[in-house]
Amino acid sequence: MLEKYYISKKDNTDLNVYRCGIEECLPEHSWGPGVRDHYIIHVIISGRGCFTVNGHTHILEAGQGFLICPGQIVSYKADSIKPWKYSWVGFHGLKAGQILKRAGLSLDCPTFYYYENDLLVESLDKMIVEARSQQSSDLMLSGLLYQFLARLVHRTQSREPVAYKNSDSTLYVSKAVEYIEKNFSGYLSVGGIANYLKIDRSYLSTLFSRHLGISPRDFIINYRINKACELLNNPLLSIGDVARSVGYEDPLQFSKTFKKEKGVSPSRFRTEIPGKTI
Repeated sequence: MLEKYYISKKDNTDLNVYRCGIEECLPEHSWGPGVRDHYIIHVIISGRGCFTVNGHTHILEAGQGFLICPGQIVSYKADSIKPWKYSWVGFHGLKAGQILKRAGLSLDCPTFYYYENDLLVESLDKMIVEARSQQSSDLMLSGLLYQFLARLVHRTQSREPVAYKNSDSTLYVSKAVEYIEKNFSGYLSVGGIANYLKIDRSYLSTLFSRHLGISPRDFIINYRINKACELLNNPLLSIGDVARSVGYEDPLQFSKTFKKEKGVSPSRFRTEIPGKTI
C-alpha cells in the first residue's frame, strides 16, 4: 500500500510541506542510493528495515524514525521478513534546519526514538487526511507540520527530566564508555551512542561533563588516539593501518588529529618515543 501527496506551495517561506504519505512496504522494497532536495522525516509504525547515509547503515524498527537531509546520498530498504510500514513528511523552509536542531536531529544524528504518547504518528495521520482532502489547505498543512515538529522537539526535551528522576546517571556513562571501548575501531557518533542508550544526545553530553569532565566527542578522540599510541609500537603496522584500526578511514585526518592531541605526528611519535603513550 502506498499513499502519497505532493503539495506545491511556495508562499510560506519559513516552513513548507512539500509532500507527505504513508506506505506499507513489500519485503526488501528500497529507495536509493539517491539525493533529495528537501528534508524528509520517516516515522516507522511497524516492522523494520535499514537506512544508509554517508556509508553508515542504521538498522531501525517500529518506535524509531530517521531524517533525510537535502543534498545527502541516502538509501533505505525494508526487511525481507518483517518489512516496515512508515509515514513521512517532506518539507523545506528557512526555519527547517533550526527546528530540527532543537529536536536533536541533524546529518550526524539522523535517527531517533519515539513513544506512543509523543503523538508523532497521530500528527502525520492528520496531515495525510488534510492532504487527501480535495479542499486541502496549505495553511492547515503548515500548521500541522508545526505541530508535528513541536511534538518532535518536546519528545527530546521531555526525556532529560525523566532520565534524571528514574535512572542512575552513572550507569549511562558506564554503558557509553563500554560501547566506545567495543566500537572504537568502527563508525562512532555521539548521536549513535545516545540512540543506543535511548536517551537524548544533549543529556548524554551533560552526563559526560558532570562525571568525566569531558565531552563524549573528546572522550572518543582521546580513547582512539591512546589506542593508536599502543599500535604505533608495532612496526608491522603502517600509519594507515593504525588509522583504520582506531576508526579513521582517512590517514590524513588521523595524522592531524593525532598531532593536535599529542603534539607530534604519528611517524615522529613512532621513531622518537618508542614504547610510550604520552
